[in-house]
Amino acid sequence: MEKKITGALIVAAGKGIRSKSIVPKQYLHFGHKYVLEKNIENFIDEPLIDFVIVVINEDHLEFYEKAIAKINNSKLLPKCFGGKTRSQSVKNGLKAISEIGCKKILIQDGARPFTSNEIIKNCIKGLDNFDVVFPAIKIPDTLYVKINENNQSTIDVLGLNRDSLIRAQTPQAFHFDYIYRTHMNCNQHHTDDVNFALIDKKKIDIVSGSEYNFKITTPEDIKIAEKLFLNV
Repeated sequence: MEKKITGALIVAAGKGIRSKSIVPKQYLHFGHKYVLEKNIENFIDEPLIDFVIVVINEDHLEFYEKAIAKINNSKLLPKCFGGKTRSQSVKNGLKAISEIGCKKILIQDGARPFTSNEIIKNCIKGLDNFDVVFPAIKIPDTLYVKINENNQSTIDVLGLNRDSLIRAQTPQAFHFDYIYRTHMNCNQHHTDDVNFALIDKKKIDIVSGSEYNFKITTPEDIKIAEKLFLNV
């Protein structure tokens, strides 16, 4: 039986402006490990993953080489360079692996270092029955619509029912042929790739995410990540 190749595409080309860190957040170093290093290892260590490719910013080559210096595994393919937007970076990554016969691809944020083995596995296995699979978590807090009034932030009305909302996470899993073809035929920017499948009315499954599977975005996130790194 022909082996069906499954890969992970880690999008790490962002500059991390919102984190207000001098070093891009995916290259922060806590304890004995880089954020991106741990992210890559999470996927390399999963037996169902056959390869990992990382999309980086051309200006971050030195950062990247330091982050992967201790990784000696044939699953890690040569990096490729991203574009000006996340969508362009994903497209570049998909192009780079278009000839290797990949059947399933997981698209992962570069600054999301605590993705569990269980989440990765559930996303891969979910593709046996669905077009797209991604992890998400519920929103426990009450939501309001914020407005600015006389240079002061306040609230306008009660927001949407939190029970009908979820927070999408990554990795987001796709059949390679679909997401490759979709990106090649689209020049619009999307904040994540599930949105393509939503527009195309694909069969989408949601698996359980985790509060630990957060994306490092803000200065507070950096503090939380540092504590977690020093305790793993």
